[in-house]
Amino acid sequence: MKRPPLPGTLTTRAALAAVSWRHRAGDHAKDDACGEYTSVDLGESMVDKGKKTSFVHFRSSTQMNGPEGSKYNNLSGQCTGGAVIYPDKSIEAEGLCAVEDVDGDVLTYAFTQARGQMEGRYVRKGGTGKFAGSRETGWFRPMKLDGDVTRGNWGGRNACK
Repeated sequence: MKRPPLPGTLTTRAALAAVSWRHRAGDHAKDDACGEYTSVDLGESMVDKGKKTSFVHFRSSTQMNGPEGSKYNNLSGQCTGGAVIYPDKSIEAEGLCAVEDVDGDVLTYAFTQARGQMEGRYVRKGGTGKFAGSRETGWFRPMKLDGDVTRGNWGGRNACK
C-alpha cells in the first residue's frame, strides 16, 4: 500500500510544490523579509490514524541565513515535529528547533503551519548567550522543494537583527 505524502519526503514535497506554485502567482517580496533557510530531511515515522488520516513524526537538519551582521545569520541545527495528513492531503504541522551559531550560542524556536497554508509561523523561545532574550515572532515560507531538501524564506517584524 502506498503511504500518503508526509513532511520531508519526496511525495509530500511534490504535493506541497504543486500547492506552492498555485499560490505563487500572488507572491510578492515582503517588507519584513530577513533571509533564507535550507532544511534537509533526516527521517520520519508514520502512524495510520484510520479514515485516511496519518500522523507523522519528522526530523530535519536546518541552516538559517540572515542579514550580514545579524545574530540570526549562519545558524545551523535540528528541528523535530509532527504533522497530521488529512484525507484531502492537506497538512497541519508543529515542531521545535534548536540552532547554534558559530560562537556556540543556541536559539530555540517553535513553528506551526496551519492546515492548507503554505506560509507558517515561528515563535522564538530564547536560548543561551546572545539568544537568551529572543522572543520575536515571524513567518516562514517554503519556496523550492527538491527531494529531501526544502529551501525557503523567513522574516518577521523586528526579527532580522
